[in-house]
Amino acid sequence: MKAIVLPGPQAQIDNVTLTDLPTPEPGPGELRIKVIAVSINPVDWKLTFDHKPEWTYPHVLGLDAAGVIDAVGRGVEGWKAGDRAVVHNNLWKPGVFAEYCLAPAHATSRLPGSVNFTDAAAIPCAGYTAYQALFRKARLEAGQTILIQGANGGVGGFATQLAHEAGATVIAQARPEHFAAVRGFGADIVFDYRDADLLHKVRAETEGGDGVDVMLEVVNPGDARKSLAFLHYNGHLVSIDPLPVMTEVPSYTYAASIHEVALGGAYHAGHLPTQRDFARIGDDMMARLAAGKLDPMVEEIVALGDIPDALRRLRRRDVTGKIVARIASDA
Repeated sequence: MKAIVLPGPQAQIDNVTLTDLPTPEPGPGELRIKVIAVSINPVDWKLTFDHKPEWTYPHVLGLDAAGVIDAVGRGVEGWKAGDRAVVHNNLWKPGVFAEYCLAPAHATSRLPGSVNFTDAAAIPCAGYTAYQALFRKARLEAGQTILIQGANGGVGGFATQLAHEAGATVIAQARPEHFAAVRGFGADIVFDYRDADLLHKVRAETEGGDGVDVMLEVVNPGDARKSLAFLHYNGHLVSIDPLPVMTEVPSYTYAASIHEVALGGAYHAGHLPTQRDFARIGDDMMARLAAGKLDPMVEEIVALGDIPDALRRLRRRDVTGKIVARIASDA
């Protein structure tokens, strides 16, 4: 099969290449997927500089794939060859930027026939992160107010859509050139994240000026007090990468709940309940796609051999929306 790989342990992003590899065989509990489409995410280029000790080389990159089940490993129940599937894969194992990939059956979601593979592939990494942040961590409810950073990006864009659909008031941060798109995702209020008066403007939009119920951070926040200031007492701060620095936060000041979202950690920790929940989240997200209630935000579709260039463009932040690579036809 053709695959996009890091050829050796010293390789980095400029060494990523297209090569030929043997087609993998599914082990116990695994599915083999004939890959139709894959999503290209920021984590994929970051991993070219952050090799894992569990990897063997050449290492296939990529985490998000949609395709058709080609073979079923021993002990797998409920799946058969020909089933349509989508998965967010284990970053400690060979990835999905290939014509075939292996996936854990218990973490794989079913793909409705009405959803195309490119839309489905765009969802897992960013979409599941947003879903877990809002509904598994912060327990967002209708009537609450959420502040979302980077609302035009992958995680932020999906979070804006999900929060709007849940009946929350969405205050979004983005650049002015993205305001229209973010409002299209369902944001009620949009501010320039560089606004010097951002804190006062956000708090003015909340009941009694007390602050939001939930804040979703998608970039390094530094001192936690900068973010906690947006929250009311007993609010929820959800961070994607990394956690805020709490050393200067006085006790009994915010009583905030601090949440970390890290999908890949569920595999590394071996926590099967969270891994199984990926399948449930994926099923829900695919149902939303099928119902026309979720924009997959696909801005560009490339070929398998174009992935190295797409990774470099993502690193330079030359990308808006989601890039999906089409690996094979639906036939």
